Amino acid sequence: MLQKNTTKRLGYWLLHLHRLFDEATERALAEERLTRRQWQVLHAIGIGVPTVESIDSAFAPFLAVDGEESYRPVVDEFVGRGWVVLTGDRTALTEAGEFAHERAEKLVNAHAAKSLAGITESEFLAANDVLARIAANIESE
Repeated sequence: MLQKNTTKRLGYWLLHLHRLFDEATERALAEERLTRRQWQVLHAIGIGVPTVESIDSAFAPFLAVDGEESYRPVVDEFVGRGWVVLTGDRTALTEAGEFAHERAEKLVNAHAAKSLAGITESEFLAANDVLARIAANIESE
C-alpha cells in the first residue's frame, strides 16, 4: 500500500520508468545499433507513418524531452544505412530496412515481455487509460 508520506508518487514513477525504458531498450537493441528513439522512428516508418512531419507529431513529447526539433536527422541516418528512402518528405523502408525493422521488433517484443511480466493485459490497458485521462485533465486546465 502507498504510504502517504512517500516522495515516490506518480511523477517519480513516470520519470523513473522513462529512464529505465530508454536504458533497457538501448541494451536490447545494441546489436542493431539502435537507441529507443531510433527504434520508435524505424517502427513508425515500418507501420506506415508517411512523413517526417507526422513522425515528429507522433513523438512530440519525446522531441521536447530530448531537446530536439525534429527526427529528420534519424531518418537521414537511416537513409545512410540504406534502410529508408525519402521522396520529398515521404518515408518508406527499403528491403534492408524491412529486415532491420523485423530484427529490431523481435528484440523489442522480447524486452517488452520481460518488462510486463506478471501484468495482465487488462491491468496494462487500465494503467494506460488512467495515464491518458490524467494527461487529458491537465491539458484541459
